[in-house]
Amino acid sequence: MSVENPLVSVIVPIYNTAEYLEECLDSLISQTLEDIEIICVEDKSSDDCLKILKEYSKKDDRIVLIENDSNQGQSISRNNGLKVAKGEYVAFLDSDDWIDRNTYEQLYKFAKDNDHDLVVFNALRFNDEGVVWPCILHSKAGYDKIYSKTNVFEHKNLIYDTSMSKFIKRDFIDKSGFKFFENILYEDLLFSMEVLCASECLGILPTVNYYWRVRTSDNYSVTQCVFKLKNLNDRITITKRILDFFKSSEKNSSLLDTFYKKVVEIDILQYINEFDRCENEYIEVMDKTVRPFTETLPDEAFSDLNDIDKLKYDLFLNRDFDSLIRLVRSESSYKMKINDLKAKNRALRKNVNEQISINGNLKRDNRKLKEEVKLIKTTQGWFSYKTKNIYQRISKKF
Repeated sequence: MSVENPLVSVIVPIYNTAEYLEECLDSLISQTLEDIEIICVEDKSSDDCLKILKEYSKKDDRIVLIENDSNQGQSISRNNGLKVAKGEYVAFLDSDDWIDRNTYEQLYKFAKDNDHDLVVFNALRFNDEGVVWPCILHSKAGYDKIYSKTNVFEHKNLIYDTSMSKFIKRDFIDKSGFKFFENILYEDLLFSMEVLCASECLGILPTVNYYWRVRTSDNYSVTQCVFKLKNLNDRITITKRILDFFKSSEKNSSLLDTFYKKVVEIDILQYINEFDRCENEYIEVMDKTVRPFTETLPDEAFSDLNDIDKLKYDLFLNRDFDSLIRLVRSESSYKMKINDLKAKNRALRKNVNEQISINGNLKRDNRKLKEEVKLIKTTQGWFSYKTKNIYQRISKKF
């Protein structure tokens, strides 16, 4: 079913995610809101992504396939999708993620009813084993209930939400000239801050979920490779740009204190936690670039950290990297043991539930058998039982 004037354009950048792509596409073509276009930007994958996309585009002509001439990265792919988007609203979905069937129907109705130029919604993390858990970023963003016609300055913790769980009016994007910063990782962080600050009529819809995958196979996403030097350098660049953006106006600067807390609790800490498996050059960058920046942050930004994380920062700022590595390694080992125990616990719970189900079936069979025995003991029941038995023997002969 081709759509002339789609209500929603969904932009999906795709690179080497063949093992997840069908799940992503199935969640899109089965949407209850049918008036959508699905813009798939194939970024010269070396696996079967293009083959899968061509098969799906034959089945559903709402799929618009764009093939990049070379591998250009996620930011350029998203911008290429924005150039051709015709929908009244625009949404983004990464090709290893998926959404519920009624996602865009709910988002579109909520946005239209309240004339929102931006709706943010919830995200859940999940892994290849099917385990689902709340996203820490959205938990900190305060998605506690539905809000309409608000803005980020009334809900400052929204700046913790940096995922693609956003539903944006296309005119709002076009008029403001928003696009993704190209040739760099974490381009969505700056884009998110820009659209959040520019929106004067924002909606929060926590009842809708974006399912954000954490890959547990060897095929990690680029942003999961926190221990890589490029990842660190790109994060530093983006963080500096976001900081400059917040400082660019008096209105935006009111978000600085919240931003500093996020940088301490999320951004810097995740790189400190990689000290046990990173290269020496990585530690040098952390020492020469990140550490001096961390020293400039206000004390209040560290106030909500737990004691272990405060100790990590103390060791980091005092350049006691050997002790920091031992601490991080010890914590990592402890977390692995905890995760193993949780996995074993899930397996035991599954076995227990299976046994409970079997036991329930046996109890039902036992009750049925007791009722039959009780009936047979009566004259009428015995006669009925014998008649049925004789009929079955005769039926077998003929």
